[in-house]
Amino acid sequence: MARHLIAHADLDWSRAFRGRHPFNPASEMSMIRVGDLSGLTRLGANIIRIPPGKESFIPHAHSVEEEMVLVICGTGQVVLDGAAQAIAPGDFIGFPTDGVVHHLVNTGEVDLVYLTVGERSKVEVADMPTIGKTTIFRNNRMALFGPDGVEELSAEEWFARMRIDD
Repeated sequence: MARHLIAHADLDWSRAFRGRHPFNPASEMSMIRVGDLSGLTRLGANIIRIPPGKESFIPHAHSVEEEMVLVICGTGQVVLDGAAQAIAPGDFIGFPTDGVVHHLVNTGEVDLVYLTVGERSKVEVADMPTIGKTTIFRNNRMALFGPDGVEELSAEEWFARMRIDD
């Protein structure tokens, strides 16, 4: 039976997924999939830690799935269409499907920790304008469309590219 309660004291960051977005060398994060651990199937929910001076993923905009972030601790910036705004514990950020390109940056001296929750639609389209690519997610696969053609990957192949091995 799935666990409904994920106690903060039970989070083991030494076992968290550590990765970076393959197209953003400034990206670095640790992630615990609390939604999966609690049995959620229609929402993806993750607690993410970004070290000082690092970024979340790559600037991107969603076309189908909405996403939200709730800052737990640390300070940083949310960058919305290139404009940075300060964020701190308790701040809520909504990312509707309005085309606004977004990502997070840790500008503080400790880890920026936040809860992110997003829909799990059958199909998602994400634009990454800083690299001129659009990604379509469907059936646990992704196709990256860009000026150099189309690249298709499974979710496992994508996470393998993201993983940081110590």
